[in-house]
Amino acid sequence: MLLSTALLGFHAYGQTNSNPGSSSVAAYPDKTIKIVVGFVPGGPTDLYARLAARALSEQLHQQVLVENKPGASGAIAASAVASAPADGYTLLVNVVSDIISPVANKNIGYNLVRDFSAIGLIASAPNVLVINPALPVNSVSELVDYARKNPGVLNYGSAGVGTVSHLAGALLETEAQIPLTHIQYKGTNGAQMDLLSGRISIMFDNLTNGLSHARSGKLKALAVTSAQRWAAAPELMTMAESGYPASSLLSVFGLVAPAGTPVAVISKLSKALTAGLQNQDFRSGLIASGAEPGDMNAERYGKYLIDESLRWESFLQKHPEIMKN
Repeated sequence: MLLSTALLGFHAYGQTNSNPGSSSVAAYPDKTIKIVVGFVPGGPTDLYARLAARALSEQLHQQVLVENKPGASGAIAASAVASAPADGYTLLVNVVSDIISPVANKNIGYNLVRDFSAIGLIASAPNVLVINPALPVNSVSELVDYARKNPGVLNYGSAGVGTVSHLAGALLETEAQIPLTHIQYKGTNGAQMDLLSGRISIMFDNLTNGLSHARSGKLKALAVTSAQRWAAAPELMTMAESGYPASSLLSVFGLVAPAGTPVAVISKLSKALTAGLQNQDFRSGLIASGAEPGDMNAERYGKYLIDESLRWESFLQKHPEIMKN
């Protein structure tokens, strides 16, 4: 069943038949909350999960822990949270791959629209298109020309099928109609090492690492994937400015709970996250990482997730080969 068909019966994130006046809901939270992350410690998803955990803990006056369940581009963690009790004590930091994977694979075990209730957006950030300095190009247009003149030569690394680093490359490949070979790794670290050594040519890296290597001269940075120029790298053109607007793509890091979580609990979590995002220390931590603090509450973030799911359903219907790489 297509996602668009599934959405016909979908009214709003967080809307359930649970009784918001029950004693357990009124006392929420009265024990430790767990935030599950689908990637290894030390990466951007883990970083933003820990910042969100600290913010929620301060607002709710309750311990909030982070648990890492890496694997399958985040699907292991998402499936685990989808089947957890819908009581607000097990949450997921979702990323773009959590939107894409169930759209591409109906047997993955969860669906972000059907099986989760949105709480809010923690942070967003573009990726940066970086290349090995040995590649004789200095702009996206030169890169595209080089790829056309040298078919089969260029490859790009990613953290796995369905991740932002993969999809950004796939968007450019389809929009520019150039041949690129996708090489997937178990995470960004392996791809970054091979890019630095010259084993691969291109990567849409996370902003912090990509800019660090580019500014030290180890890589060349060509563009960011945000729709507008990014505050952390105002000198870099966007993919849209480079002539490829359809290759715009943000990494989003949001907070969701299992579907059926009571409305009152979702509301409490959403308000706590929103309040936490106003804390200057919290905002400074996000901005220092190259991200922008989230500005979507439960309702707005829920709509965003639906819109993005439909966007990718349409794209993958036209390019089903993308998720088979």
